[in-house]
Amino acid sequence: MEFFVLYFQKFMLVFARMMGLMLTSTFYESDSIINQVKLGLTFFVTAVMFPVVFDNIPEVPQDIVQYGLIAIGEGLIGATIGICITISFSVYQLAGQYFTVQMGLGASEVFDPMSQISLPLMGQYLYLVAIMVFLAIKGPLIIIYELYYSYGLVTIESLTNGVIINSPYGIVGIFSSMFLVALRISLPIVASLLLVSISMGLLAKAAPQMNLLMIGFPISIGVSFAIIILLLPLFVEFVDNYMNETFNSLYLLMKEMKVGT
Repeated sequence: MEFFVLYFQKFMLVFARMMGLMLTSTFYESDSIINQVKLGLTFFVTAVMFPVVFDNIPEVPQDIVQYGLIAIGEGLIGATIGICITISFSVYQLAGQYFTVQMGLGASEVFDPMSQISLPLMGQYLYLVAIMVFLAIKGPLIIIYELYYSYGLVTIESLTNGVIINSPYGIVGIFSSMFLVALRISLPIVASLLLVSISMGLLAKAAPQMNLLMIGFPISIGVSFAIIILLLPLFVEFVDNYMNETFNSLYLLMKEMKVGT
């Protein structure tokens, strides 16, 4: 206890970086988790991590203004890590938007209690499956590991060297790859719905008296759900690999930020 009392200012710097992560990272930033729980979890993890990362904590200046700026910088480092992870998780909601309208469920949206916004039905379904895989691979603990690694790799100066933007693993690279990965996820369903639309068009020409509007939507929805059920094991495996790749890319980004300083 005396150790924490003597180095309380350094302890608060670790707390600031951890709080930045908790407020922006997937799972931890959910509004479903009350603020008291977030604050208690942040304090507990900080207390466990503080002795381990003590040597990599910035020196505490005597000026209170400089100390405040350092604390803000530490919070920005944690927030940057959390934002990168959150952007990567948006790929599942984006993939659902690609084929929700073609399925005939474009007007149906559900309220996401984690992000407090309305999302397309299928995007929310894929996101929930991804969250379950995330929990199965101990994703929340891996996020804490990423923050731990950041103490040996990322400093406040690292945020200003441009690597976070220019690196292929940076924010711009994450944004660009997000659309490609979402297209890869939704491509089997989009292709199947395209074949269904072509078949309905040919059937409309062959039998104009048929009311294809009434049977088109059930067929599109049924085919889509059948494809989703068949590909669900492959989707779970894909999510697992993609999350491992995401965390590995984040670690490589932090290594590049260290080299660039």
